Amino acid sequence: MQTSIVEMPQRQALPPHADSNHVPPVHAHALRRVVVDERRAVAAYHCASITPAPAADTPALARPTFVRCTVTELREGSYEHLDAQHTVIEIQGAQDEPWDLAVLQAVRKKGFKLAFDARLLRKENAAFVPLAAYVVLEMGVLELDRAAALARGVHSGTKAVALATQVSSAFEYRHLASSGVKLFEGLWFTQPSAKPDKSVQLSYSSLIQLLNMVVREAELHEIEDLLRHEPTLSYKLLTYINSPGFGLNMEINSFRHAVMTVGMKRLFRWTALLIGSTPSGSVAPAVGTLAIVRGRLMELLALPEMSQSEADMAFVVGMFSMLDTLLSMPLADALGLINLPAPMLEALLHDRGPFASYLAIVKACESADEAQLMLLAARHGVPCERLAAAHLEALAWGEQFGR
Repeated sequence: MQTSIVEMPQRQALPPHADSNHVPPVHAHALRRVVVDERRAVAAYHCASITPAPAADTPALARPTFVRCTVTELREGSYEHLDAQHTVIEIQGAQDEPWDLAVLQAVRKKGFKLAFDARLLRKENAAFVPLAAYVVLEMGVLELDRAAALARGVHSGTKAVALATQVSSAFEYRHLASSGVKLFEGLWFTQPSAKPDKSVQLSYSSLIQLLNMVVREAELHEIEDLLRHEPTLSYKLLTYINSPGFGLNMEINSFRHAVMTVGMKRLFRWTALLIGSTPSGSVAPAVGTLAIVRGRLMELLALPEMSQSEADMAFVVGMFSMLDTLLSMPLADALGLINLPAPMLEALLHDRGPFASYLAIVKACESADEAQLMLLAARHGVPCERLAAAHLEALAWGEQFGR
């Protein structure tokens, strides 16, 4: 009888905090929400406010981050520790708070790009138009038709790029895109399609076959035979194994070489990674990126409490929590295609077991729901500073697989 390559967790991870009603200070605002482009690929990040200066070993993000700052904060120099090359300063404040031209010009001269709200289009603010790289349209405040009209105004009257925040549906996205909006913040694209796309499912058939072979530790010649018929799949897998994220100090030149070097158990999570990094058909590229970030963040949170093999399972749970969207089919049906161990299925289908609390936390990180994140962090004893740092590391790690 064949057994799974994955060992079952024996401990319950994330024990409840001694005082789950006590909520420690949290910097949930340091978490970054993704911003996507017209293709719905990750193009930038959005941060609620200025973050503390990062530690020296904090990984840098390749894509820019929009950071909200008030004019007062800018006047006080609170932004000066930020990286001008990768930071967009979004002017934040009350509607009646005046903008300070001299202060904003000074910020711009230091290399920061500036983002304004729709007030930029008013006649009295014409002096600020040359400073604007972006105009932010808040869909939580603006009606759709009004936002679309403003986007057209941005396109015709400025050289700025329109960014719509809080986009909540595919209809809003399409309407805004047709009106000239280039960037979008919101998680509407993570919702599974109401109408399954069979072409998407078909495109993953060989990859799912490979994953099941790895899970059951098939004979090497079986796997090699599959990869010989799927050269693109083989190339991509070897590319990932040889990436810095795998941490090897040698070049792996074949699947057999990989198994001999790190073993089949370690290859399980890397084979699963191919599903998240290969979105196809109508699936937004950002879905795969978010799935990879979920997996990496779950792994980072699990490692202090779990073994490496269990943390690898946590990685796959995080990734496969978006399998319904990736495969364009109900989650239970998608998971039925892969022979996963029971503890993973418990978390994914029933929100139970040793991985469930990690999954709840990483989902809250995506929306940067500060209240929910504070509650979960307190309940499970996860220091919020560690959570914010792990989220940043997961985003940076996921960028190497972005499309």
